[in-house]
Amino acid sequence: MKKNIIHHRSPHHSGYSGYACLIDFMGDVQVIQGKPQIPYKLAKCLGELSSQKAGIYNSQSVQKEIELLKNINQFSKENPTIIHYLNGERDIRYLIKYKIGGEQLKFCASFHKPPEVLEKTIQNTTYLKKLNGAICVGRNQVDFIKEWLKLKHVEYIPHGVDTAFFEPLKEKPHSKKILFVGQHLRDFEMLNNTMPTILAENKEASLDIILKKEFKHKVNIKSTKVSIHSGIDDFTLKKFYQKASFLYLPMLDSTACNSILEGIACGLPIITSDVGGNRTYLEGTGNFLIPKENSQKFIATALHLLSNPAMCEAIGKQSRALSLNYDWNKIAEKIESFYKSLFS
Repeated sequence: MKKNIIHHRSPHHSGYSGYACLIDFMGDVQVIQGKPQIPYKLAKCLGELSSQKAGIYNSQSVQKEIELLKNINQFSKENPTIIHYLNGERDIRYLIKYKIGGEQLKFCASFHKPPEVLEKTIQNTTYLKKLNGAICVGRNQVDFIKEWLKLKHVEYIPHGVDTAFFEPLKEKPHSKKILFVGQHLRDFEMLNNTMPTILAENKEASLDIILKKEFKHKVNIKSTKVSIHSGIDDFTLKKFYQKASFLYLPMLDSTACNSILEGIACGLPIITSDVGGNRTYLEGTGNFLIPKENSQKFIATALHLLSNPAMCEAIGKQSRALSLNYDWNKIAEKIESFYKSLFS
């Protein structure tokens, strides 16, 4: 089977974060990155002619399609060939419309946005309905995508995490460091409303916030015990996870969350909102899923963990054990099996 993966990496992800890491664990694949095939101005013009109501399609999408077309033309029509869009919310247009490779060419995509966001941002599903299959990184997407796109082959395969890179410290110093990471679908209102009380109640506690600098204005906590970090490298990010007492992550919605996966891989307890796919990702552990509007529960849970280091250690061990189920090697095997199922 020939495998073509349409690459996409969100610019804020570290080198060891994000769904594009899957490529490193897939073995023999052809990666379509959107290398320049035609002049940029022409690609930009072609991208702008396509309606964004069918998903993001820009100059880089055009380059990807041309690069993919050249690659498809080189394969024998007798060879089963998979085209896997790593991000189903973008880049899918004209090649899938014509499906020039016949029955031996199958298209699939992984979807990352919650159902409410997908329905709002992709109003024209003409192209997506031509997919042969869809991978959902959140269990909360499965029924929606089956109905929305009228697809037979829809499967929940969790997002992965690099458990060799993201790992706990062998000897973790006792601290009362709280960690908040990321910006996508984060509940900044809940963070701003609860954290002042938590920091006031526990005088030793501190908060590290890691996010893109464009989102710094979202944080409105007046305290010298709060530090905001942007533009850090992969190893610094890992150190923040490893040295934290727990990950504090109120969220508005979710499917899969990189920060939660990286947090559990580094042996952290998690306090997050009971929304979207979070419950599935944390099932079987003592981690904390809080009703998203219950600010008092967020505060009480954080204070309880700050005063119980033994509990943090015990839950952290459960987190690490759970994270091994999401190791990219295991996820890659499941995706390979999904590919094969499209030809059966």
